[in-house]
Amino acid sequence: MKTLSTSLEDYLEAAYTLSRKDGFCRATGISRQLKVSKPSVNAAVKALAARGLLEHERYGYIRLSPSGTKAGAEIAARHLLLKDFFISVLAMDPGQAELDACRAEHALSPGALDRVGALAVFLKSAPRRRLLQAARSAVSARRAL
Repeated sequence: MKTLSTSLEDYLEAAYTLSRKDGFCRATGISRQLKVSKPSVNAAVKALAARGLLEHERYGYIRLSPSGTKAGAEIAARHLLLKDFFISVLAMDPGQAELDACRAEHALSPGALDRVGALAVFLKSAPRRRLLQAARSAVSARRAL
């Protein structure tokens, strides 16, 4: 698969998450989720279809191909890993963590993401949980000042 732009990754991730329940989604759902216009969604869907990542029936359903499902799952997993790290380790506000995860998921290398995941597991393990809680308390106390 050719490298996708940040924007196309966002559209593919949205199509993936919206398709998980029924196996398909619609352009209007992607438009609502990403807060973009329907013509923007249509342009992105055409670009993703040209890369073989999804199929789109005119005025109909959008279905991910096997390679689109794989790529969408990888993008969604990066997003969830970072959001969880920001919330559970860095004690960030969930709304801000969502925004920052969306930005960072496109910028970090696979190696960096693997290390973030390993660090999260390490810090959330039983022996380090108290240290992590103390750090969160210190951050909260500093914010209160």
